[in-house]
Amino acid sequence: MVIRRIREHAAAQNWFAVGIDLAIVVAGVFLGTQVNNWNEERIENDRGRDYLARLITELDFDARQYALQIAYYRQVRTYGLQALSALDGAPVSDRDFVIAAYQLTQTDTTKAKTGVFDEMAANGLGEHLGDDETQQLASDFYLSVEVAQRTNETIYPYRTLLRETMPYAVQTRVRRECGDRNVFYQKRVVGIQLVVPCPMAMTVEEAADAAAAVKAAPEIRRQMVRYIASIDEKLDNLEFVGAQAVQFRDRLKADERPRAS
Repeated sequence: MVIRRIREHAAAQNWFAVGIDLAIVVAGVFLGTQVNNWNEERIENDRGRDYLARLITELDFDARQYALQIAYYRQVRTYGLQALSALDGAPVSDRDFVIAAYQLTQTDTTKAKTGVFDEMAANGLGEHLGDDETQQLASDFYLSVEVAQRTNETIYPYRTLLRETMPYAVQTRVRRECGDRNVFYQKRVVGIQLVVPCPMAMTVEEAADAAAAVKAAPEIRRQMVRYIASIDEKLDNLEFVGAQAVQFRDRLKADERPRAS
C-alpha cells in the first residue's frame, strides 16, 4: 500500500508527500530491525540466565563431590599411617594391619562435572559468566580441575604390589565388607565412602598369614611411604580446587541476584 501511495504521489509530482512516504518506509524498516535485534538480545539473555542457573547447580554438585573426595582420601591416609606404624613396630594387630594396608590402595578418581560450562564455551556464551573477575575465577577453577584430575589418576606402585601380594580371598572380603559405598545427593551418585570402622572378622591364623605375606613383599615400606605421600598430594589439590568450586559458585549466586531483580 505504501508503494502504491508513493507511485500516486510521484505521478502527481507531490514530492513533499513522496518524502513523507519514504520516511515512513525507512522508519518502519529501522523499527522492525530494532525490534528484531531487541528480541534476539532478550532470547540470548534468557538463554544465558538459564545456563548460569544450570552452572550454579553443577558447581554445587562439584563442591559436594570434592568434599566427599577429601573425606575419602583423609580416611585412606589414616589407614596408610596405621599400616606404616605397624611396619615400624607399633602394636597393631595383624587383622588391623591387613585391613589398613588394603584400604590404603582404595581410590576415587571421579572427575568433576564440567558439561554445562563446556556447552557455554562451545556456544560462545562465556561473556554471560559475568565481569572480568568472575571470568578469571572460571578460568582458574577449570584449570585446577584438570590438575587435580591428573593427580588423582596418578597411581604409584604400592597399589599393584599390595594387590599382587595379599591373598586374593582376603582382598575380596575387605572390598566386599568394607569397600566403596555410593553416596547420593538429589538421587544422583555424588561420591563414595568407605565403611568405617571395618566390621570384617578374620581368624588369627588367616590374619597372620595375610600380614606375613604383605610384610615379606620387596620394598613394601618404601613403596607404602611414597604412596602415602601421593595421597597428601591428592589432598592438597582437592582441598584447593574444592575451595575454588565454592568460591566460583557463590560468586555466580551473588551476581545472579541483581540480574533477577
